[in-house]
Amino acid sequence: MGLAGRAKNKLDWFSGGLQQRVMLGRALMHEPDVLFLDEPTNNLDPQSRLFLWDRIRELRERGVTVVLTTHDMEEADRLCDRIAIMDHGRILALDTPAGLKRLIPGGTMLEMRVRGAHDRGHRDDLVQTALQRLPGVLGVERPAAPPASDGQSAIAVYRLYASEDPGQLLASAAHTVIAERADLVDLRLARPSLEDVFIHLTGSNLRS
Repeated sequence: MGLAGRAKNKLDWFSGGLQQRVMLGRALMHEPDVLFLDEPTNNLDPQSRLFLWDRIRELRERGVTVVLTTHDMEEADRLCDRIAIMDHGRILALDTPAGLKRLIPGGTMLEMRVRGAHDRGHRDDLVQTALQRLPGVLGVERPAAPPASDGQSAIAVYRLYASEDPGQLLASAAHTVIAERADLVDLRLARPSLEDVFIHLTGSNLRS
């Protein structure tokens, strides 16, 4: 675990990352066949997180079954062979990372941030309706948007899921926003991530 140089130090003197390494080392002392880890990299700096990811991969390659709970979608994507997405104690989906990403309609996701539709006499849902009508678009979602800055109108976020050619989708979506007399702040074209899958399955409302 990279702690040989700290053998004579007291645990109370260790940083959070070093204490996480000690806890993982203690869990491995009896060479378990199955290891349960609950948020093992929570609140760690990037170097400590990458170090623990490497150790977990080594355990998997040695044949240890690792059951990992995490809110870090990148962590789940990198480390897990099978992933269960849970919401309020229920398993909504269980598959490989690639299999879960196929749950997103179409396989192409375009996220747009738009400003000013409401200020110009439009309701935001008119933009959403217009985007939904584009060829190849299978669905449009409205995730929570960041709060407006002082003196600026609110930003609406739209996520388009489509089977259309990405280049054609970009052009059509941008033209649609302009036609609705709104301002396109920015856009992001990407393949769906596990975070997109989680939001798609559970919704975008804040959890309590």
